[in-house]
Amino acid sequence: MKPSTREVKLDDLIACSACDWLHYRATLAPGETSCCERCGNVMQTRKLFTVDRSLAASLAGTVLLIISLCMPFLSLSRAGIESHISVLDTVRSLWSGNMLGLGVVTLAFIIVLPLARFVLLIYVLWRIRFKRPVRRSMRTAFRWSILIEPWAMAEIFMMGVVVSLVKISTLANLQLGLAFWTLLALIGVLVYINMVLCRDTVWAHLHQTA
Repeated sequence: MKPSTREVKLDDLIACSACDWLHYRATLAPGETSCCERCGNVMQTRKLFTVDRSLAASLAGTVLLIISLCMPFLSLSRAGIESHISVLDTVRSLWSGNMLGLGVVTLAFIIVLPLARFVLLIYVLWRIRFKRPVRRSMRTAFRWSILIEPWAMAEIFMMGVVVSLVKISTLANLQLGLAFWTLLALIGVLVYINMVLCRDTVWAHLHQTA
């Protein structure tokens, strides 16, 4: 008599992202986490109020990003001559200065990709929050929001700006505009989203039938 074997579904297994050790997917209570038995890496989470918090942060991030594009980023004055610079002026100056490629990259990483990620998250989380039927487009949108995340580099832009401001401050008088502070707030929102967004919880909602 052949020994009985238990059929294991792929959805019942989860691999550690650090060491690839396979585990059975755990059923977690709100606030619990599941770690790898081999290396201790966190594999599953179930964060509290993840949909509400992530949705609110995504809406706030969208507003902050739009404000940062419409308002002056900083003002320079020297010898009675004053000029105002915005984020879009930076991209425009790169395009007009025979650096089209750099301008396109700056536009994509600073503006387009962060905005696209916010819009995708809002679309998915809004429908989950208000119990709309699950669609295939929601799964695609959430998958793309995960892929976009490493390429949305507003914080890298701000680090470069701070370094440049230290050098320019010795040559001219600087005044930081509203867009500078909104971009700083935007970085804080991005960090907050990464802290409160529980991918496991969102995927669990997205795999439910309508």
